[in-house]
Amino acid sequence: MSGTAEGQALLAGIGGTARPAGSAAESAARSICATWLTDAGFVVEERHFDYSAFPGTWGTPIAGLVLLAAAIVAAIGIVRGGAATDTALAVGIALVVAVSVSGWWLGRYGTRRLPFARRFGVNLEGRRGVPSVWLVAHLDSKSQPVSLLIRAAAAVGVLASWVCLILVWTGSRILPLPGALLLGAATCGAVASVPLLLSWVGTRGSGALDNASGVAAILRAASIIDRAIPVGVLITSAEELGLAGARAWVQSKGPGVVINCDGVDDRGALTITATGAGRHLLQSLRRTGMLGFDARIRRGLPGILVDSTAFADEGWAACTVSRGTRYSLARVHTAHDTLDRMSGVGVESAAGVIASLVGAIVAARNSSKGVFDGNGTTAIE
Repeated sequence: MSGTAEGQALLAGIGGTARPAGSAAESAARSICATWLTDAGFVVEERHFDYSAFPGTWGTPIAGLVLLAAAIVAAIGIVRGGAATDTALAVGIALVVAVSVSGWWLGRYGTRRLPFARRFGVNLEGRRGVPSVWLVAHLDSKSQPVSLLIRAAAAVGVLASWVCLILVWTGSRILPLPGALLLGAATCGAVASVPLLLSWVGTRGSGALDNASGVAAILRAASIIDRAIPVGVLITSAEELGLAGARAWVQSKGPGVVINCDGVDDRGALTITATGAGRHLLQSLRRTGMLGFDARIRRGLPGILVDSTAFADEGWAACTVSRGTRYSLARVHTAHDTLDRMSGVGVESAAGVIASLVGAIVAARNSSKGVFDGNGTTAIE
C-alpha cells in the first residue's frame, strides 16, 4: 500500500463517525491508533486523567451571554444619554473585563481545578526510545451550531466593538461626537456576541477534518521517521473540552519540544502556528537553513485554542501544523465536517513535513548552530 493510500485508510478508519470525548467511538478510534503505533515499534500506554468539562462545554456560551448583556446595558445607557451613558458604559466595560479574566482562568486552570462537571478521559502515549520531540493530535470531536470561522470572527468583532466604544466614549469628552457612533458600536458588540452564545457542544459531523486528519498525519509521520530518532506520540482526548487531555498530561513532564497537528484538508497552504519558544525555534531553523520545506509561520487565530497552547503555557517549544483554506474553517465544528468532504490526500504531505521538521529539530539539537541552549530548550537570541 502506498503512503498516500495508508494515510487515506487511517483517515477513513478514524474519521468515519463522531468521537465525543469519553465515548465508545473515541475508544474504538484509539484502539486503531494503538495498533498502528505498536506496529511502528512504539511502546504504547494509556494515560488516564480526570477533568472538569465545564469550561469546554459552557464557558463560551456563558461568555457570549454576559457579553450580550454588557452590550445591551451600554446601548440602553447611550439611548438615555447624559450620566446614564457613562454609568452604562462603565458597567459594560466591567463585565467585559470580568469575562476576559474569568475566560483566561478557565482556559488555563479550569479543567484541572473546578470541582464540578468532573469526567474521566484517556490519553494514548507512544514512545520510541527517550523522545527528543513529541508529536501530538487530539482524537475527540464536537460540533456547534456555528462554525469555527464564525466563532473566531465573532471574537474579533466583540473585541473591535468594545475598543471602538471606549475610544469614541473617551473622544466624546473632547470632541462633539454624535451619539450614533456609540450606539452603532454597542449594536455591533451585541450582534457579535450571539455566535459565542450559540456555541454549545453537540455531536453532529464526524470530525474528519477536525481532527481525524491530524491524527492520521502524525501516525504516518511516526511511521516514516528514521527509527534511530527517539520520538514520542501523544493522542489526546478532551481537546474540544478545554484542552483537558493535553493540560493533564503536560503537568507531569518537563519542558520539551512538541509538534501538534490539527486540521489537514486536501487544499490550501501548509501553515505552522506558534508563539513564544516555538516561534523562536522555527525562526532559528529557518535562519540557519535547517528548515527543509516551505511553510507559512504565523500566530494563531484569536479565540481558537489548540493542544499546542497547553504546552506553550508550560514553557514548551510548541507549534501546530495545519493545512486548509477559509472554507476549511467554515466546516470545522459543523455537520459538514465529514469524510465525503475530503479525500485525505493532504495527510501524506503533512506527514512528510512533520517528519522533516522532527529531523531538523534533532539535527539542530546535535549541531553547534545555537538553536538550543544548554538545557535542551530553544535559545532566544
